[in-house]
Amino acid sequence: MTKLMLRWLLWCAVLGALAGWIALRLLTAAGKYAPVLDYSALYSLGAVCAVILFLGIRVKRSSQGKSDFEPIAAARTLVLAQASAYAGAVIAGWHVPAIITLWLANGLTPTLTRGLVLTGAGILMVVIGYIVQHLCKLPPEDTDGNSDSVVTE
Repeated sequence: MTKLMLRWLLWCAVLGALAGWIALRLLTAAGKYAPVLDYSALYSLGAVCAVILFLGIRVKRSSQGKSDFEPIAAARTLVLAQASAYAGAVIAGWHVPAIITLWLANGLTPTLTRGLVLTGAGILMVVIGYIVQHLCKLPPEDTDGNSDSVVTE
């Protein structure tokens, strides 16, 4: 399985920002509000981060021999962490155009504060994805049958 690449995460953030900018322009031209997620999304993102971190810790404990965890579940946890990181990049990117526009137009408003908090939550999802990816790293297996810790004479 491949590792998370910063370049792809940045591209996801740029694409999210482009989509957010288009949505912002279309909605404000129609007299609607800026497309900033509500705080209920923050609770959901926090719950997702907590679950992914919990699963990552379980995988790490299993690789240390302290608990039992299925290898397929470890792979699924890794995929979930990586998907969370990509989603966090898109969410953070989505809010950047609204933050910039609201900051320049009105200064500090409740909508701007919500945008800043949700951008931080998206960045936190990326960080949690990297952390759990590191936690899911398994030690190398002994493929040739000879172990350095076993002494044969």
